[in-house]
Amino acid sequence: MTRILIDRNLLKRIYVYKRCSQVEAARKFRCSQWVISDRLRKYGITPRAKTCNLVKRRYSYNRDFFKKASCDMAWVLGLLVSDGFVRKNNASAYFGLKLSERDVDVILKVREMLKYQGPVYKVVSRLEYKGRVKTFSFRLLQINDVEVVKELERMGIQQAKTLKEKIPTSIINIRDEKIVSSFIRGVYDGDGSMLFDEKRKSMCFQIVGASGLLRGVQDYLRQFCGVRKTKLTQNIAGANHFALRYRGNDQVVRILDWIYSSSSSSNRMDRKFNKFHDVRRAIGK
Repeated sequence: MTRILIDRNLLKRIYVYKRCSQVEAARKFRCSQWVISDRLRKYGITPRAKTCNLVKRRYSYNRDFFKKASCDMAWVLGLLVSDGFVRKNNASAYFGLKLSERDVDVILKVREMLKYQGPVYKVVSRLEYKGRVKTFSFRLLQINDVEVVKELERMGIQQAKTLKEKIPTSIINIRDEKIVSSFIRGVYDGDGSMLFDEKRKSMCFQIVGASGLLRGVQDYLRQFCGVRKTKLTQNIAGANHFALRYRGNDQVVRILDWIYSSSSSSNRMDRKFNKFHDVRRAIGK
């Protein structure tokens, strides 16, 4: 394999002094971002935090999006509670979503809802295990806004929210079935799945997360879908990480029909929606 030659001083001038990102440096050297990351390590040049440049850039968007209750807003809140993030540091505060490349449609739909003029970033992570390197591709939507982060915090979406999530007060106070189903759809799109046992032709609905959030979701499913209370299953021993599961085709179809009842093509994840309807047709429901 031909080794790509990269001059240390030139790389340092581009990356350190000109503050180019690793991706921008890779374009200049006509190589991959992974090669730049590798040379920074070998040359003893300390990489900047991945979000260093992102939080300093400001792009226009609808800053009033979370102030008005709607199915779109509730869906995005569900995504933020399950698969999103809120961060604060000395320089700024920001929020966003990081999803697998296969679910880029969600990132693009949220970007369109927020009328965000900034870019969607492609992030590549590499995991080395037993001499093998596996590559994971993600899409990142990150928005810098101190005031909106404060607003999200008032709703109950906090920094370092892992294992503390619960239904936001804004959803509880609205008491609107369509808003509730849209929020739970966001949670499902972020941390849920529909499993199908091919041999038994049997469906299973599940959402994973903190017990407080899952109990709130279950209360709504009991209220609007007529399901019974079921015990949460602990996923990680000693941690507040559980799974809420419902089995049986009739029950799962009833739940997912309700979750998608307030949806449109613009506020749901394509992959999970299509899988549900493919399985449903296969079992004749």
